Amino acid sequence: MEIINNEKFYTPAEVKDIVGVSARRLYYWELRGAVHPKLVTLGSREFRRYSEKDIEKLKKIKAYLDEGFVLDKAFEKAHNEVQ
Repeated sequence: MEIINNEKFYTPAEVKDIVGVSARRLYYWELRGAVHPKLVTLGSREFRRYSEKDIEKLKKIKAYLDEGFVLDKAFEKAHNEVQ
């Protein structure tokens, strides 16, 4: 975890452990538009950092999927709850 402008941000490795999904699934959900992590540039490289709001949304998506919702519906429900 790192703090940027008084807000906590997490690395993909931290998020996958917190949410309980694989790195591949986390990246896939990101590509599908579930969350939009902050890009942090260090030198010539960019790194993704997730906010606590992103983590909350990802946890809700996972919970809905575990309940049997399809991915698009889980995204929609989580988006409506976390804004």
